[in-house]
Amino acid sequence: MTVTSRLRRLQLPASALLLIGGALLMRSHGDLFDAAQLLPFWRAAAVMGLGFALSWSLPTIPGALFWAVAVLTRLALLAMEPGDDIWRYIWEGGIQLHGFSPYALPPDAAALEGLRTSWWPLINHPDTTAIYPPLTQLLFRLHAAVAQQVLLFKLSFTAADLAIAGLLAARFGTARAALYAWNPLVIVGLSGGGHYDSWFLLPLVAGWLLAEREPPPQGQRPQACIDLLLGLSVALKWITLPLLLQRAWSRWRRFRRPWPLLSTLLLGLAPLLLGASLFCGLRSCPLLPTGSSFIRHGRSAEWLPHWIGQLWPWTLQTNAVHGWLLLPVLLVLLVTSARLGVFAWRYLLALLLLSPVVHAWYFIWLMPFAVPSQNWGARLVSLSAFVYFVLPSRLPDWQLTTPERLLLWLPLLLGLLLSARDRTESAPGR
Repeated sequence: MTVTSRLRRLQLPASALLLIGGALLMRSHGDLFDAAQLLPFWRAAAVMGLGFALSWSLPTIPGALFWAVAVLTRLALLAMEPGDDIWRYIWEGGIQLHGFSPYALPPDAAALEGLRTSWWPLINHPDTTAIYPPLTQLLFRLHAAVAQQVLLFKLSFTAADLAIAGLLAARFGTARAALYAWNPLVIVGLSGGGHYDSWFLLPLVAGWLLAEREPPPQGQRPQACIDLLLGLSVALKWITLPLLLQRAWSRWRRFRRPWPLLSTLLLGLAPLLLGASLFCGLRSCPLLPTGSSFIRHGRSAEWLPHWIGQLWPWTLQTNAVHGWLLLPVLLVLLVTSARLGVFAWRYLLALLLLSPVVHAWYFIWLMPFAVPSQNWGARLVSLSAFVYFVLPSRLPDWQLTTPERLLLWLPLLLGLLLSARDRTESAPGR
């Protein structure tokens, strides 16, 4: 047996052990508001990242090992100190049990003073009302009714996360699905940090995979299921609305009749509208705090808005300009992207590049849609996004230095170029 073949035999167990070992190392270093925790956190992330990188060239991964790593790494990080978003989730769910709307009262409202807990000071942006959609708020309420505990919320996010991994493994195989299931950014962001993004990704991924099943789904029932799944995702996270529009547009292009388009929009918007009806009155429906300074000109680890701001400083005072820039991009993508999965990848990538507020776990949105192609940009940003975690210990200065910004974003851009080159070289006729 040659040295090369011996190393290849060790690659799979080494990948698995490094991922699990890195997660165990990280679990005690999640309080990133404490600068002393940052280097141990990064060291653990590097161990997990090495294990993840070793998985990229594995031709196969046995199912038992695939799930062992996926589950054990997540269980290890359930004990990690979460990010500060989770305290809003618990708070907003809890005040609903007392008859208060999180869309009407911010956490620091005098009327809610009697409900403050020992962890209340950990809530971010306490002067801002809720930004999460109505269905998400109802799920917060349901969980808070069971227990206002971090572990319960984390378990729920992790269950949805593992369900996504299962859907991807069933469609694409365990080796390719490891891009999501063994991804340290996914594991840390959801099970460790306690961010709820797996809730909206689960119906989105399920709808995408059903829509692109082979052979294509026939009949009204599966089509309605796709529409409702996309609608559930919209009702859980505002940003997925363009994917529902792409679905409606593709049905119009296919049938050239109004009913398929209308049925998609009606079914897709139903979860959002039903949820909103529980929080909105006849005179007002304040589902977004559009007047808050965070919405208007908040910034976090952004890419294009940062450089645009260097050229035109006035754009630093308003985030609306970047929303307007996204509109023509969306129109181009709607015209040029026939498949839902391709549109999702391109749209979410454009959204991240143009968004003035980017958090590390936002890159998780890309990962399910990178599984079919194993895109290098998705792989590399899963590692470089850990640069972001330097920010919490710098409060109130929430700014990356230029080298940090380049270190975070350039691997994504270079990876996109590498994958584009690979597609060009493998195209027929070359």
